[in-house]
Amino acid sequence: MADVGLGQLITTTGRARSRKLKDACRDNLPVYDAMEQHGGIRRIDGGRTVVEEAKSGQNGSVAWVGESGSVSLADTKVLDAAEFNWKYMLCSVVWTLAERYKNSGGSDTKIIDLIAGKFEVAEDSMMNVFHAGMLSDGTGSGGLQLQGLAALVSATPTTGTVGGIDRSSANAAWFRNDYATSTTAVSANPVTSALALQFLDYFIDRAVSGGKVQQQIGLLGATHWRLANQALQARQVIQNVSSDAKGGFDRLFYRGIPLYLSGGINYSGQTAQTATYTYLLNTKPGGVNLVFHEKAEFDMLEPQQSEDQAAISRLLFTMACMTIGASAKKCALGIDG
Repeated sequence: MADVGLGQLITTTGRARSRKLKDACRDNLPVYDAMEQHGGIRRIDGGRTVVEEAKSGQNGSVAWVGESGSVSLADTKVLDAAEFNWKYMLCSVVWTLAERYKNSGGSDTKIIDLIAGKFEVAEDSMMNVFHAGMLSDGTGSGGLQLQGLAALVSATPTTGTVGGIDRSSANAAWFRNDYATSTTAVSANPVTSALALQFLDYFIDRAVSGGKVQQQIGLLGATHWRLANQALQARQVIQNVSSDAKGGFDRLFYRGIPLYLSGGINYSGQTAQTATYTYLLNTKPGGVNLVFHEKAEFDMLEPQQSEDQAAISRLLFTMACMTIGASAKKCALGIDG
C-alpha cells in the first residue's frame, strides 16, 4: 500500500538531534580577549567624556648653577590631558509571537530555545563589529565607529588629532606612540624568522623604564606571529620522555610579554589586524584602555513593540570608548616596510 500521509518511517522515527547550537558566528577576538586578561578594560560609572590626565612636560628651569646661581622663574606648563568621547552601539533582537508560542512547549517540541539563540547570535555579532572598531581609526559609519588602535597607536604618530590633541604640535611629543618599519628596526624588509625577535627587541628596549619592560601584551598579525613562532621553535629542545615528540607553541611569551595571534577565524568578514603589523601595548591606566560604562556593556533594554504588531523586539546597547594617555610612548607599532 502506498503512503498517503507522512509515511510509516517518518511517523515512527524521529531525527537524531544534538539539541545544542554550535557556534559558526563569533570571530576570534584577540584584541578584546588580550586586554581583558591583562587589565586593559575599565568600567566606570559615568561622565560626559573620558579624560586621560598626564604629566606631559619637563620643567625647563632645571639648570646646573654656581654657589650663587639663579634659574628662570617663568611658569612652565607641565600638565595636560586628552579627552575622548563615548561611542554607542545598538542591536535589535526581534521575534514574532507565533515563533515564541511554537517554541514554548516541553522537550518534545522545544528542542532549542529559539529566543535565547537569537540573543546569543546578537551578542556575537555585536562583538565582531565591536572588535573591528578596536582595530579601526574610528572613521567608519560616518565617524560614529569606535576609535581603535589605528588611531591611538598610529603609523603616522606625528599627524592627526586624537583625544583633542594635535599630534603635529611640538608640545604633543609626549602623546606620540612609538613606530617604525622593519627597515628602520632591523634593516630588513620584510621581517624574517631570523630577525623576528630582534624586531620585537627594538620596540621593547625603547620603552624600558626603571629597568623594566613596559608592555603588557603583544598583538602580532598572522605573518609576524608565524615568524616569531618559528624563531622560538628554533630554540626549542625536545626531550624523549614518552616516545612522543611534541613541538611548536600555542602561546608565546617573549621577555615576559604574552604574544597573541591577532588573526584567526573570521566568520563575519569584519576587518582584522593586518598580517604584517605588530602592536606592543602598555595596557595599564594611561596606556591603551577600553572603557565601558558599567551599565551599558552589551546591556539588554526593555522589550518594545516591533514594526510588526505581532512581534516583540529588544535592543542591546553598548557605550564605550578607547583611550590612550601618559603611556603613549610605551605603546608601539611595527610594520613591514
